[in-house]
Amino acid sequence: MEIEMTTRIARSQSALHRLLDEIETGACPKPDWIHLQGDCRLDQMQPDARKHLLARLHACVLRGFRASNARPKSRAKRLAYWRAVAQAGFHDFTEQGWMKNYDSPFVENYDYVGPYLEGGLRALDAYQAYSSVLGTHDFSVEDFINTDLCRDVQTIVEPMAGTAEFAYQGHFRYPQFRYVMFDLDPDAKKHVEAKPWLPDTERHYVVADVLDEAIWQQVKSLTTGMSLCYIGKQSHHFFGAKQLYRLMELATSHVDYFMLEVPEPSLVADLEDEDELTREEMEDAGFQIGLTDKKGFSTNPLTNSLHFQLEAWDKRDRRTLFEYGDWTSWPHHTLVAFAELLDLKSMYFHGDKTEFVPVSEGEHDGDILENVTFMVFTRHH
Repeated sequence: MEIEMTTRIARSQSALHRLLDEIETGACPKPDWIHLQGDCRLDQMQPDARKHLLARLHACVLRGFRASNARPKSRAKRLAYWRAVAQAGFHDFTEQGWMKNYDSPFVENYDYVGPYLEGGLRALDAYQAYSSVLGTHDFSVEDFINTDLCRDVQTIVEPMAGTAEFAYQGHFRYPQFRYVMFDLDPDAKKHVEAKPWLPDTERHYVVADVLDEAIWQQVKSLTTGMSLCYIGKQSHHFFGAKQLYRLMELATSHVDYFMLEVPEPSLVADLEDEDELTREEMEDAGFQIGLTDKKGFSTNPLTNSLHFQLEAWDKRDRRTLFEYGDWTSWPHHTLVAFAELLDLKSMYFHGDKTEFVPVSEGEHDGDILENVTFMVFTRHH
């Protein structure tokens, strides 16, 4: 089911102020997006006036704003503009525009560049840098809950959660749901718990091993209604074949829908030694970031084995943010084979249809073969 969104357009500063006045007084409902066009240029405003306007924008939209007309030309002006908007509670980590969490009342600072400018690579927040290039932003809980398959879900489970962006972003849209997250990293738990959560949403973050049956039993005891479990594309590839098979068996025995984010099909032998992920604000600030092969290791096209890390570097220094040692790129057909052995139903999320479709329907579909997608496994037939 396609998610309907409303967009209001402002082509001048005066038109924008009139629109915000209407929203603030209740004469006009909050739109999902406000699209700034024409002479409505945030990049040409004085800093104090822009700060005040961005605060009003944040309170008056459900999702964010679009402003392709703002194009500062110099590196310094681009970076100043990006930092001003990021500090005002909007990120541009997707192609949708400058986003906030759905109708969030919290102004979150997405300016991860500031610490680097003050203290170099050592001061760069690894979790924020990871989020900017590898975080879950393009798809959310809302996308999957609005499908025929998952419309009765009331509990979101995020194992190997790390920064738990899937659950955290989702709880703003569905604060009545229950959210269960777990990970081996106690620092990630602290990072997630420090975020401004809505106070009435029930949430649990446990430090636990995803292959320990005890945590899945605990998840089952915390579940209300149907449950959707999500693991991102950087996580389940840590496992060998026996471990991944065990994970699928455990998860589907304790949750209703077990979803893995999977990259588009590719051969590990075709992957570059360095996959640069540098964003424009990073380049303007003076550093780069990317996934790089670990020295002394090579890819194995027979086992799909890789060894790499997420690194940041500049002219003076280089820093490893996260390591991905002995990582396996699991192809779609292997996941389907494991599912068949476990008597699970396998489905793809089809981006154009915004529904889950049977694997047999997606085997030759360009949407699935050419893009990162999501696979759901379930014991419900």
